[in-house]
Parts: sequence; C-alpha cells; structure tokens
Amino acid sequence: MTDDNCQPDAWNEEVRIACDFSFQCSKTWECLSLTDNVDIRHCQACNRDVHLALTEEDFRRHAEGGYCVAVRVLQRNAPDENRKEVFIVGSVAVPYNAHLKPL
Repeated sequence: MTDDNCQPDAWNEEVRIACDFSFQCSKTWECLSLTDNVDIRHCQACNRDVHLALTEEDFRRHAEGGYCVAVRVLQRNAPDENRKEVFIVGSVAVPYNAHLKPL
C-alpha cells in the first residue's frame, strides 16, 4: 500500500527500509549474541553491537550514531497466516533519510 506520493505507508515496510541500508548483513537478530541490554545484541563476526530499532525515531537515532541496526520489517505482501517476524540487520546508508518524511 502506498500514499499519494507513491511512498510506502509505513516507515519500516520491507521494500522501503531495505533502501536505507548501505550494507545488509546475512546474520539474523535471533542469532546475534545477547547483551545486558535487551535492545542491543552483539555480532561475533564483525565484533560490533547491533541496536534494535522498533520505531522510526530509534532508527534515525541509531543511524546518526553510526550503529548497526536491526529493524523489524512490515511484510504487506505476505498473507496473514504466512507472516513471520522478519528483521533486516546491517548498517545504514548515509545520508540515510533522503526519501523519508520528516518526523
């Protein structure tokens, strides 16, 4: 579903959020190591922390900090019974918010 400007409705729609990443990791949020903070996991492969972004504000804040992020993406095209929780993990392109609407 898109708005009148042909932009996806949700900031975390799978197609839209994938465009904001300069690097998309093959690791999944679930396979990253737990830390003391439930919103941060650690990647053993690159030795970096990955910050969970559940809101657009979180996403922007973590991106501005140069952190790797994990975003739970909205899958509009999958039937309800086939939808599962999917995260995109990686680093954000700079400038990352060129096509996003202001908060």
